[in-house]
Amino acid sequence: MDSVLRQQPLMKDQCSTDNGVKAEASSGQSNLMKASRTHNELHKELLLAHKRGLALSSRSELQQVLERRKRVQTDSEEDGQSRTPLEDVLLRRQQKQLEREKEQDDKERDEAQLMEFVRVRQNLRKIHSAVQNKAANC
Repeated sequence: MDSVLRQQPLMKDQCSTDNGVKAEASSGQSNLMKASRTHNELHKELLLAHKRGLALSSRSELQQVLERRKRVQTDSEEDGQSRTPLEDVLLRRQQKQLEREKEQDDKERDEAQLMEFVRVRQNLRKIHSAVQNKAANC
């Protein structure tokens, strides 16, 4: 009992400075911690969190963030690997369509270059024949 009375004045001083709350103590049996409104609210919040399974974590915030990033990365990799057969077929069709379009573009470009070559060749023939006609006339 003497130890309780010795500790009580120390607790009064602590509570009067914690969270700006001043506790009124009229006797040795008053519980100063219950007098603090914010303490009661925090206690209720901890109890609710414990009931929901949201216990305080022993890991640091940095570790939690790194683990969350790693989980997200592995989930995204798994999503990329696990495709349905329909998605596979659609992906193959899309790739084939893109290949056909690319081949068609290449073919059109080659034809355009060939047509330009044919035009230049015809112009050269005309110029060559004109030069031969002038040489024959001289």
